[in-house]
Amino acid sequence: MRIYYEEYVANEANWRRWIQVTMTVYNQIPKKYQPHLRTLMHRFPEAAETLRIETTTASLGLLWHCHPEEVQRVLQRMTVRSHGTLTYHLGARQLGLGLTVQIHVMVDVTKKGHTHG
Repeated sequence: MRIYYEEYVANEANWRRWIQVTMTVYNQIPKKYQPHLRTLMHRFPEAAETLRIETTTASLGLLWHCHPEEVQRVLQRMTVRSHGTLTYHLGARQLGLGLTVQIHVMVDVTKKGHTHG
């Protein structure tokens, strides 16, 4: 079931968590890829709570306006300097959807703005 950004952040606690998680990760990745993170967090607002996103390279390609084959490179460049705050794992290929992608956000939501590690 898809959770829409507007519905998710209508709850103040969710909105605060979304801001905290997004800004913590935002400050750990290269500036060039910050718009990618913003788009990703708008599409998957529940990641602020679950700290995990599961999707495909085809979906990310549509979201980021790039070819699905470029998604792996974007993810690698986006995460390489994040100090473990943002990680990803590529899985099996799905017919017509590319590879499965798991993105993990390592943010300690109990402490304001701190990351694990």
